[in-house]
Amino acid sequence: MADNVIMSRRIRMCSVIIIGLLAGCGDRPWNYPYGFDLPEKNLFFGSFSERPKHLDPAVSYSASEVVFTGQIYEPPLQYHYLKRPYELETLTAEVLPQPIWYDSAGDLLDSHASPDQVMKSVYRIKIKPGIYYQPHPALAKDSSGNFLYHQLTDDELKDIYAIADFEVTGSRELVAADYVHQIKRLAHPKLHSPILGLMSAYIEGLAELSEELNTKHEQGEQIDLTQIQLSGVRELDRYTYEITIKGKYPQFAYWLAMPFFAPMPPEADRFYDQPGLTEKNVSLDWYPIGTGPFMLVENNPNRRMVMVRNPNYRTDDFYPAEGLPEDKENGLLQDAGKPMPFIEQAIYSREVEAIPTWNKFLQGYYDTSGVSSESFDQVVQFGSTGDAVLTEEIQQKGIRLVTSVAATSFYTGFNMLDPVIGGYSEEAKKLRRAVSIAMDYEEYISIFRNGRGIPSHGPIPPGIFGYLPERLGINSFVYRWQHGEAVRQPVAEAKRLLAEAGYPGGRSRKTGEPLILYFDVTATGPDAKAWLDWLRKQFQKIDI
Repeated sequence: MADNVIMSRRIRMCSVIIIGLLAGCGDRPWNYPYGFDLPEKNLFFGSFSERPKHLDPAVSYSASEVVFTGQIYEPPLQYHYLKRPYELETLTAEVLPQPIWYDSAGDLLDSHASPDQVMKSVYRIKIKPGIYYQPHPALAKDSSGNFLYHQLTDDELKDIYAIADFEVTGSRELVAADYVHQIKRLAHPKLHSPILGLMSAYIEGLAELSEELNTKHEQGEQIDLTQIQLSGVRELDRYTYEITIKGKYPQFAYWLAMPFFAPMPPEADRFYDQPGLTEKNVSLDWYPIGTGPFMLVENNPNRRMVMVRNPNYRTDDFYPAEGLPEDKENGLLQDAGKPMPFIEQAIYSREVEAIPTWNKFLQGYYDTSGVSSESFDQVVQFGSTGDAVLTEEIQQKGIRLVTSVAATSFYTGFNMLDPVIGGYSEEAKKLRRAVSIAMDYEEYISIFRNGRGIPSHGPIPPGIFGYLPERLGINSFVYRWQHGEAVRQPVAEAKRLLAEAGYPGGRSRKTGEPLILYFDVTATGPDAKAWLDWLRKQFQKIDI
């Protein structure tokens, strides 16, 4: 089970796993930990452990950063907050884009075309009108329509140390060209986008654009992306743009829900590219600009991050009215149809250690918290059906538990080039099956994860499209279906397979020598020792 959940783009600042009484709502208790100087607003108090390194959407690629970027930037698509498996829906796009397929002759193909027939796929995206950027000095203009801060002098820069030092801000409507500009930014040599290599293999012309920009950069030329074309991405009209993909790549739709494909106004690049601002670390990586429900007003990643409601945020973003069958029972639909966001401000404080975070949560400093392994037994107990529930003491504090299966898989892999356990001979296959059966991951989850986990039967975790539940997705090489559930094959079956692989009793049938397998491990420390001791026990069950 996940002990933390990244906030959904739709809900923006909603529940994590352990939820206390919301601070800042209604009358404050006498022992309110933040005192009484804070305004009477609907506030959210949270924590983060890993400092965000990048907030530029072309570069940011970690879970610790999307907590912030997911509330600031708006790509065309997003995931429905409640539906599982995860389901794409529109965010700024008017409708979900459907790929248009063409063959090598440029003729239109139908939806049943095989991948080898498709030469290119075109995604045409029409965004909603009336969406505006947050107030930002990069968009500020004077009465004549000239940008106020795009040609800063040394005298004007001397008192500028943060984005808040600019007196005037401005805004403008989101347009399709902003999305086109952001995709070009993926190829900018100064940014080193982590997805450039992958996207260059799919977005038509992106590899060529990257080469062109690298040449300009090496020659010391100024790069103005508005004057450079990207053949596979173009603006059709004020609210419409299209992306051309090489071949057939249906997974591209999921990329359109990531901040990499959020819009970026060219004015932001012109503003932040000024040498005086760069030298003072006033950059897009530090002070993002977006159309989302929140904007970052304090960025002190070693201490705290503060986001406030974007005053320009649109009024057509409503809490979903449908979800899973149990969502209504759990109170997740009681706000159906209400406009979002629900809060005015979110204050995140950095907490490096899990135990202090939990203790501060109990004292009312934070509205949500994960449950560390050190505190788990005192907080959570398992019922007769195996469901996790809070202890009575914790429930009496007005705290409730929300659990979720994380869309993450952990595994131990076999080296398929290894001369003993690798390869595709029948003996090697049986040896791998024997080891897989012996590895009791149910026991591992119970001991090392406090029961927070589900044994995997395949590479796709629950909640992701393609996951097969229960008997449909059972790994029949390691499990058998018995009494309505998957049960691990017995150790006797593992020993039988080991013997058929040529190692009865853990010794080579040919030489009599004991079977030796090499396990590559880099983990150290007391926790690693306990895990390795458990691992040795698993192998010993089948005499390896």
